[in-house]
Amino acid sequence: MNNLVASNLTHHPGRTLASVAGVAVGVILVTLTAGLVRGMLRDRGQRDTNLAVEILLYRNSQGGISPATMSVSLPVALLDQVRATTGVQAATPVAQHLEFSGEGALGLRQVDGVDFDDYQRATGVRIVEGHALPPSGDVMIVDVKYAAARKTKPGDKIRWLDREFTVAGIYEPETGSRMMIPLRTMQDALGAPGMCSMFLVKCEKPQEQEEVARRIVERLPDFRVVFTRDLPVLFASGFAAFNVFLNSVTGLALAISLLIILLTTYTTVTERTRQIGILKSLGASKRFIVMVFIKESLLLSALGVAGGLLIALLSRAVLRRWAGTPLEIEAGYTICAALGSLASGLVGALYPAMRAAGQNAVEALNYE
Repeated sequence: MNNLVASNLTHHPGRTLASVAGVAVGVILVTLTAGLVRGMLRDRGQRDTNLAVEILLYRNSQGGISPATMSVSLPVALLDQVRATTGVQAATPVAQHLEFSGEGALGLRQVDGVDFDDYQRATGVRIVEGHALPPSGDVMIVDVKYAAARKTKPGDKIRWLDREFTVAGIYEPETGSRMMIPLRTMQDALGAPGMCSMFLVKCEKPQEQEEVARRIVERLPDFRVVFTRDLPVLFASGFAAFNVFLNSVTGLALAISLLIILLTTYTTVTERTRQIGILKSLGASKRFIVMVFIKESLLLSALGVAGGLLIALLSRAVLRRWAGTPLEIEAGYTICAALGSLASGLVGALYPAMRAAGQNAVEALNYE
């Protein structure tokens, strides 16, 4: 039987290669998409832990901690009450804006609006080239990784919201967004004067951050607290919207694999009608014929899975090395893609295989 399976696959190498490639595309789609989304979220969470603050404050009405779901609707005037809380050493407002720009792995770019003097006191960032942000104006600073990847230097121009910004300086360490502009400039550009997205809070004693957070919430009960120590886990586990997106991609990839195997096997059954008749005339059982087609489809799926994983690993290495993309291979989604593709191969072959096994031997031999 194994020799018959191998011979059938090599008889039409072009169709076999196309089927393997179709399954591989599904595996690549799931593996790289999940790896890209999870890798970027994990990278963002790690950058936020470099802020040297312990607490992030949001209003409950602002949604999640992702810039994609956050609005610039928190009054900066409330910052005075946060600063007046016992145990708070420093606090600073940050406005965040996310846009589609064609930059980055997902074509997204986030820009933070900050009052740089307050921000520096709270987070400890420092300018390593050029100069700091002024209180207002069309100027921008970028972090060291952004500058190195795009060969950006002070004096260069970057467009944001159809405005041209001059790069004033380069800062380190990597914190939050990779690009910052004056808070007042962002407020004016977004039509949100006196507003921000969140407050960053540095505690006098980091070990007492839970108590400080409790005092802030008592003073401002409409606020929600996120501890920066928890950010890597929160970002790594993803957000509900991202999880729905990844599950949709996985389902789409498995549907593609199922349809490819179904079409390939169905076509093969039609073309090999006479061969089926010969096998039946030689005494082949229905089970034997079914197993021939199922083994063929499983072998196609296995080759597709192996090829897809190999290409995904090579793509990951290239993207990480040459583009600096924080792409991680997620074991859960990779295993799901592999097992799902194999299952799709099995399910997709069942109907054509049963159809082949049910053919009348005489009619099959007379088939033209």
